[in-house]
Amino acid sequence: MSPFSKVVVAVGTYDGVLAGWELNANEKKKFKIAFATPVHEGSVRSIVMAQRHTEQHSSSKDEIPSSGDTTSFDQQQPGSLLSCGYDEVLRTHDFTKRLNSSGEVRTPAEFGTPVCSAFAPPMCLIHDNKSDESPPQGSTHCLVGFTEGKLVIYKKRDWSVQHVLAGHEGGVACIAVHPSGKMALTGGESDGKLKLWDLTKGRLSFVSKIKPAQAKGGKTQYEAVANIVWITTDNGEHAYAFCYGNHITVRDVAGGTDLLDVDLPSKVNQVCFLKVDEGLFVAAACNDGSLPVLAVENTDSEERRAIMAIEPVDGPVAGEERFKCIQSLVEGHVVTANSAGVVSLMDLRGAIRMMMADREEPSDDDDDAKEKGAETQDSDEESAEEDLAVDIIDAVQLGTGARVTVLAAWCCVQSETNQSDESSDSDNEEDISVEAPKENKLSKDEENAKKRSRPLEDRKVTIDDDALQRARALVKSAKKIQSRKVLKKKQKRGKSS
Repeated sequence: MSPFSKVVVAVGTYDGVLAGWELNANEKKKFKIAFATPVHEGSVRSIVMAQRHTEQHSSSKDEIPSSGDTTSFDQQQPGSLLSCGYDEVLRTHDFTKRLNSSGEVRTPAEFGTPVCSAFAPPMCLIHDNKSDESPPQGSTHCLVGFTEGKLVIYKKRDWSVQHVLAGHEGGVACIAVHPSGKMALTGGESDGKLKLWDLTKGRLSFVSKIKPAQAKGGKTQYEAVANIVWITTDNGEHAYAFCYGNHITVRDVAGGTDLLDVDLPSKVNQVCFLKVDEGLFVAAACNDGSLPVLAVENTDSEERRAIMAIEPVDGPVAGEERFKCIQSLVEGHVVTANSAGVVSLMDLRGAIRMMMADREEPSDDDDDAKEKGAETQDSDEESAEEDLAVDIIDAVQLGTGARVTVLAAWCCVQSETNQSDESSDSDNEEDISVEAPKENKLSKDEENAKKRSRPLEDRKVTIDDDALQRARALVKSAKKIQSRKVLKKKQKRGKSS
């Protein structure tokens, strides 16, 4: 059963085009184009979705001035979308109006180009019809980082400037607002600094340095901090992940300790958290076309659990197969975009299960553990999905392969009540179809299905233990080969669509 009822994805391109798709879980889980329009002269440098307000409000208060319609809170739609362009213009767009621009603000020329942005409080995932969940707080401010180093805080009500902060020497590379909306982290383009800002007072709170890349002529050089993301754990604590060059760090806020600090074989463009039943993980979009998944564990051991969900592209240059963007949704689902303009909705829970299974493999001496492992293998083999490291739910391509620069995604989380309702509805539909005129034909099909699904004991089939183990090994190998074929087919289908 799908963990979400609806997914909305928006991307910006080097050509200044803003495009978006919608996917409804009850409509065959296929992306449908919602809009595609040029919005900037030059490339789109940043897009971000706001959290919609829970009360009726005038859009003239929440959007850039020039729209006056009144809208109410709709949990089936994300808030307004902000795009920042190379033309030094900020534009807002409304999903309910299929991205008709609701206004624009031209930024001061001395600030340079707006390259990153974030709303405060940030967007959060909403549970569909969940009455016991308090409604989220709507976004009230927007932070925009510029190439000249300034960090500007706008009031979302009328898009007036509330604060202009010093930011970073050499430019602001990325922004991430704390889930509370009261703090924000920024990363520098070339100064090697991470800065924590107190948004309630509009001032700097803390500065930390990243590892230098190299020193030339006695001057230390730093990689740009490409991406920062926050996470709230199940126990209410917070952590954040950031990447620069081929390095990923996950840091605990309360203790200030690094939960993960690793170097990958390729440059990392973006990272995202995956919070699932098995624990906390990080997925990375890499320049060589790979998509690694790493476990986040508070341990002193130098060994780290990790798996390459998608292998890197063969050859020195990945080209169009480079993963440019990745954003997490819910329960191990992510949305990715590569340089060829292919946008994919993926389920990475299979990769996590493989990772955990490899770590928990029993030793050769332990017969009991072997038997337990065999039982686990039996249950795993019952579902082919568990053998897929990546399940690509759907993939689409923008035009003939427009170069994607940025991505934003949102989903409405499907509550357990709705999932059970859907199950009962599907059961009722099956009952109705049995009572239809084609009753005899359906009953024959059911009888054949029952014959095919009879237990092995009823069919009087026997097999010795050695043969059974060999058969399981062959099945497992075949499924892995099949999973790779399925993945390649889906990727090709995404490019051609």
